[in-house]
Amino acid sequence: MKKYVIFTPKYSETNGGVICLHYLAHLINQQGGEAYLCPIFENFEISKINFKRPFLKTLYSKLVDGFRKFYVNESFNNKIIYDLGVVKNSDEWIVIYPEIVFGNPLGAKHVVRWLLHNPGFHTKKIYYGPNELYFKYHQGFADFAYLNSELSPNPLYLSYYPLHLYNMSKVSAVRSGTAYCLRKGRDREIQHDLTESILIDGMSHEEIAAIFKRVKTFISYDSYTAYSVFAALCGCDSVVLPKAGITKEAWYPNVESRYGMAYGFDDLEFASSTRALLLDKVNKDHEANASRVSAFIQETHEFFGESCPV
Repeated sequence: MKKYVIFTPKYSETNGGVICLHYLAHLINQQGGEAYLCPIFENFEISKINFKRPFLKTLYSKLVDGFRKFYVNESFNNKIIYDLGVVKNSDEWIVIYPEIVFGNPLGAKHVVRWLLHNPGFHTKKIYYGPNELYFKYHQGFADFAYLNSELSPNPLYLSYYPLHLYNMSKVSAVRSGTAYCLRKGRDREIQHDLTESILIDGMSHEEIAAIFKRVKTFISYDSYTAYSVFAALCGCDSVVLPKAGITKEAWYPNVESRYGMAYGFDDLEFASSTRALLLDKVNKDHEANASRVSAFIQETHEFFGESCPV
């Protein structure tokens, strides 16, 4: 059975993509597989006319990385790999890169790209390799094809909701005001009154949960963030501001994925009428994580030429 290396930044409770990467390793290990976390490092494009700057940035990055602590979630069943030589061009290993990674810095023979956002959104460039396997995080992302690689028909959606914080316990009897997030929508035009509106970006989960339990409305400029769900779980009117040219059905084709959320202020009736269904849907998503990861293990082994007992 092949082993996995997941190329990831250190754990951060405020970064949904990083949580997913660490959580995937945990779930693979929970199912009897063997997955390791590899601390991410920068990888640069080098050419005849662009050599000195990338070389110096790489050297600086290696020096700084030596002094950085690689944080993990202590409640996860995770391991860290340091001997990267065993991974290079090996049939035994499958390397999982998030979509932001430039090239194949570990020199892996078998590469999976987990598209936690549309490729190129963050980096403005795409440099992948041939014969790779891609998984979208969820069905709302655009399909993607590149260099004889294959896009799995099965999105790898994993839900991880800290329900001990985001819930209806100790909510305010009278709600007022708004909170909002920018995150991946930070370049968008502000569309609501900022007077006494609370920006949650960079806050801890404890701080955000307390805010969600007292404000009336949460507004997200990021089309795809779990904070929209978290807000609804705390009883907020949770509004996702639509992006031009993207319909509600294109945003989330599955109606259950939209429970508790309004796609625009004119969709608040739907959010209100489905909020009570959200917690059950979240619990079912948690339960479905195991089957999704099992299918992922099976598909990656088959794609890279090995049967899998899972």
